[in-house]
Amino acid sequence: MTRPISIEDLYEIKFLSQPRISPDGQRVAFVVSSIDERKHEYRSSIWVVPTQGVEARRFTSGPANADSPSWSPDGRWLAFVSKRESEQDLGKEAKKQGKDKTQIWLLPADGGEARQLTFIEHGASSPIWSPDGKYMLFNAQVGPADEENEDGKALPKVRVIDRLWYRLDGVGFIHERRSHLFLADVASGAIEQLTDGDWDDSHATWSPDGSYIAFVSDRCEDRWRTLGADVYTLSIKDGKAGELRCLTDSTLSCNSPSWSPDGQTVAFLARYKERSANHSYLYTITANANRAAATCLSHDFAGSCTDETNSDIGDDHLAPAPLWSSDGTTLYVLASHRGASRIFALSSRGANAQPPTLTAGEVHVRDFSVDTSKRNLALLLGSPTRPQEIFFCSVDQPGELRRITGFNDTLFAELTLATLEYMPFKGEDDWPIDGWIMKPHDFDPSKKYPLILQIHGGPQTQYGYGFFHEMQMLAAQGYVIFYTNPRGSSGYGYDFALAVRGAWGEKDSLDIMHGVEALLQHGYIDEQRMGVTGGSYGGFMTNWLIGHTDRFRAAVTDRCVSNMASIFATSDLGWYIAYENLAVTPWEDLGRYMYMSPINYVQHIHTPLLILHSEQDLRCNIEQSEQLFAALKWMGREVLLVRFEGQSHGMSRGGHPKMRLERLRHIKAWFEKYLK
Repeated sequence: MTRPISIEDLYEIKFLSQPRISPDGQRVAFVVSSIDERKHEYRSSIWVVPTQGVEARRFTSGPANADSPSWSPDGRWLAFVSKRESEQDLGKEAKKQGKDKTQIWLLPADGGEARQLTFIEHGASSPIWSPDGKYMLFNAQVGPADEENEDGKALPKVRVIDRLWYRLDGVGFIHERRSHLFLADVASGAIEQLTDGDWDDSHATWSPDGSYIAFVSDRCEDRWRTLGADVYTLSIKDGKAGELRCLTDSTLSCNSPSWSPDGQTVAFLARYKERSANHSYLYTITANANRAAATCLSHDFAGSCTDETNSDIGDDHLAPAPLWSSDGTTLYVLASHRGASRIFALSSRGANAQPPTLTAGEVHVRDFSVDTSKRNLALLLGSPTRPQEIFFCSVDQPGELRRITGFNDTLFAELTLATLEYMPFKGEDDWPIDGWIMKPHDFDPSKKYPLILQIHGGPQTQYGYGFFHEMQMLAAQGYVIFYTNPRGSSGYGYDFALAVRGAWGEKDSLDIMHGVEALLQHGYIDEQRMGVTGGSYGGFMTNWLIGHTDRFRAAVTDRCVSNMASIFATSDLGWYIAYENLAVTPWEDLGRYMYMSPINYVQHIHTPLLILHSEQDLRCNIEQSEQLFAALKWMGREVLLVRFEGQSHGMSRGGHPKMRLERLRHIKAWFEKYLK
């Protein structure tokens, strides 16, 4: 006997991440996160599962969280990152250094006691073994320590700001410290800092022979105004840094470099530095290049080479590095395409308009890794009815996926879930648009149902085959759920994604409403009981729609944009987002900004509106919701503002567990009040 999914089931879901296959392809290390129901806290640990499907076992123990597993080249050790207390006899000063910060630990792959490798003041992250296993490459922040009084309590800060980009959502202030690359001698623990300067270095990877590392860094003069990292290489000899070389020409925003098997070429992912539309391409460049133009391998492919599929079980849109085949002729890339995120096989010689996929079907792949042979892959793969689990795939048998974990099997065997129905339709100007429908499990086509229209954020992301606990919960309450990928969405090519530049709310809103009209033709939607909701850009669009039509009986706007002019200065990246999308500053064309701002149409909003916003949202500052709430309340409209203390922009996908429950309860109650 099954039951409908509930809000509280969020606390029962196991969230898997970071699948890292062992060098011999026999095991996969990964992270399992769950929610402590009593303390309302996340708990994460590293697990290992044989690729032959034997039961997984927990690898790290104790109450401290652990993540970022990394196999040694011989498979005998597993490095990981954790904030735990060392039991080693290290001396008082060594234990004090970097205490209460995440550090890198080493644990024998067959079990034993963990050894702390790093004692870094601000903590260490992203461990990567050298090919010979002698060194550990990692990232760490460099900068002043927090001031404390004699009792060890932090003193209030005076922050002196001299740059445009000084905050980051989910992180906080970033102006005082920089992230750089370090090298640890695994045997002795000796640490060498490899890079330094007023910039950040990241996404480091070793060349096959261990003589170089490739990484990305934005060292341009305008780096705090226009975002765009280059690909660099740095020679390494006897654990010391040598020659530094910038390969790319500063016209791209690069990430996730990957060496070819012969060490002569570096593949990487990148967006255009300007007018990017958040569309990621696959590039290659020779390892001896000097500020040269890279070769694009995916120009004719509509997919965007990163995971842009939305779900509410992870807060990151991941961009794992492309992986080379053993002969160097093929690159395996995670790309978003028409609602799915799949692994595609692209030729390293180009001409990839329709590359084959290793993971066919209605799937959402978030991450993957490959073994030393370059033939066996570990995948983090989910679907509209299941959160991600670990799968195994061989490049010799594309399309044949074998699931090797089942952490959510017991829970989901109890649940009745809505399946997804694909509904393509014609948008404005007859553009082909993808849409999907979720129906209540006891759906009867002869009845009339209330509708909830969901609108995704971005705008350059995509809906499709990601798992949504929120949507499944609402469908279980008797609503038909409808969502679309209007123009501006990822996964349909660069021009499609760029189509909303300078035109937020214009034809994209019409695309969405064309979808609603097409759905109404099916005959089972009660036109008098339609609701609309969305977050971020989806919040913008929710505000826009109810300011231009009274067709919706209720609305919920989440972490929204209401005023494009004020977000220019109040968002962590507001100047970049606003200029990229409007191609002009507010003082140059305030009329354009206000024309594209839902607050400009607030007097036309009569739809009862629930406003949800995190108080520490630095991407869409809470002042965006405060403006909307104050205006509607002044006019006596039906409006409610719910503020979430201490939460950031991604609260619905990875925020405090208690806040996530409360958010869902408010959404459920609001739609019940007006649509039931």
